[in-house]
This record gives sequence, C-alpha cells and structure tokens, in this order.
Amino acid sequence: MSYIPKYILKRMIPEDSFFNVCKKTAGKPDAIGLYIVNVISPLTVPAEIPSDPKELAKLAGVDDLSKLISITIDGKAVPFDINKLELRFENKGVTLKNLKDAAGVTVPVGGKLALIYDYPGGLKEGEHEIVIKAGIGGNVQEIAAKRVLKKERVALKYPPVI
Repeated sequence: MSYIPKYILKRMIPEDSFFNVCKKTAGKPDAIGLYIVNVISPLTVPAEIPSDPKELAKLAGVDDLSKLISITIDGKAVPFDINKLELRFENKGVTLKNLKDAAGVTVPVGGKLALIYDYPGGLKEGEHEIVIKAGIGGNVQEIAAKRVLKKERVALKYPPVI
C-alpha cells in the first residue's frame, strides 16, 4: 500500500475542504464532499476511456468496480457504490454515466478536484476523519484526512463552488 506523506496531504486537502451538498432540496444535505488540490503534477484522463463498467474495471485491474474504492468515515466503513460518486473539475461533473466527458481532461498543478458522494443527511458540523483507499492495477493508494466541517459548509447548494 502506498501512503502520501502528511506534509503533502496537508497541501492536497486544505482545512476547509470538507462539505455537504444539497442536491435535491435546499437545506437538506444528501451528499458529502471534499476537494483536493493537485499539488504533485498534472493529472490527465486518457483520451480513450471506456464507458462500459466491465471494461473500466478491467482497465483498473479489478473484477468489480465496487472493489475499486473503499471509504471510511470516523472509523466506520461506508458501502461503496460507484454510481453514487461524482467528480467535479471547474464547472463539469463526471459520473459513471457520462465518463466520456472526462476523456482528455487535464487537472493542472494547483487545480481543484471535488469528490462528491451521495450520503443522505450528510455529515454533522465538527471534526471528521475520512479515509479513501483506491486500488488500481494492484497498487493501493490511501488518502486520509481529519478536518473540521464548518457550519457554513454543512449545506451547500449544488453544484458547490469550491
């Protein structure tokens, strides 16, 4: 398993990076999110990315996309469903359904990428620890951050401005 050094994580996941989003009803969070600042090198999505879940799993080196990522929040495992995940860069949201829209996109150094996951009720105001493990091609990367979800970020409208 690969770990990202703490000094890099601090720059990648700023103190105000946790948020809740109200996708359906204003004031009622139904998704959680965090934003990540790219601090290492430009990240480019391949120009040819399969939209078929089975082909995508094969490309990632897993037999099932649900095994690609694991999430824990405050020490409790959250069942992962890739259909509940959205990645946002600039003003574009990408899910499994519109994955082709991400083809060829480059997130520059300093660019912000938001990860949004459907999570009814969101998180309560206060300190939380989120651990995300992603296993691609047999290599597992772990990102762990303990941050405070601030009152002003408990119920952001969708799409969030990060």
